[in-house]
Amino acid sequence: MNKKPYLAVFGIILATGLMASAFILGNQFKNFRQTGSISVKGLAEEHYTATQGTWVINIGGWGRTYSDAMAANQKNLNEAVRFLKSQGFTDENREITELDVKPYTEYYENEKGETKRRQNGYTASRNIHLSTKELAKLQKALTNIHQIAANNEEIGFNDPNYYLENLESLKRELISKATQDARIRAEEFAKTSNVKVGVLKSASQGPFYIQSPNPDAEDSSDYTGSYDTSTIEKKARLVVTIEYAIE
Repeated sequence: MNKKPYLAVFGIILATGLMASAFILGNQFKNFRQTGSISVKGLAEEHYTATQGTWVINIGGWGRTYSDAMAANQKNLNEAVRFLKSQGFTDENREITELDVKPYTEYYENEKGETKRRQNGYTASRNIHLSTKELAKLQKALTNIHQIAANNEEIGFNDPNYYLENLESLKRELISKATQDARIRAEEFAKTSNVKVGVLKSASQGPFYIQSPNPDAEDSSDYTGSYDTSTIEKKARLVVTIEYAIE
């Protein structure tokens, strides 16, 4: 049997199959390039100054009777209000919570060495909530509380909190800057692969942090973000994840 015609036909079939395979693989590669993407993170950091301060002052009072406790609390409240007025704060700056009077329970040791408890009069408590935009005035008042705190243990001054107003507007500003940063990063990656960055395919916001200007360490304990209200000066930090098409 003459095998030459058979081999010729087989060769033609094989060549046709290889050409078809090359065409299919070429199209698959082209589609991969067309539908390929790159995902990058963008970071934005900005420093801001708080514009709103709040301060909580605890007012207590003890008395042997219910009315005695109320009177003691009122006396301490008047003293705290006088102090705030002396620091330049007005009635509009403060809000006073409702008075809460409760029996006071004390613990003692009897002659057998057993720990017992008994009622010893009443305690009355309420708070003053101060709110102001005059943060310099608030800072000055903080330096002047030592004498009143030393003379009256029933008046307690908490640490103030400082906030940024228009928080959503600031967040939008940071998102814009983080998105620009992501685009730059994507283009740097693209250069090394001889491709071009195309349209934005998806975007998501990551953690949003408001920290002190010089935090001891990066806050990574809460992946949803954090808000440090202990300082007037703040550093805001926002991360976005962007996916771009590549061409």
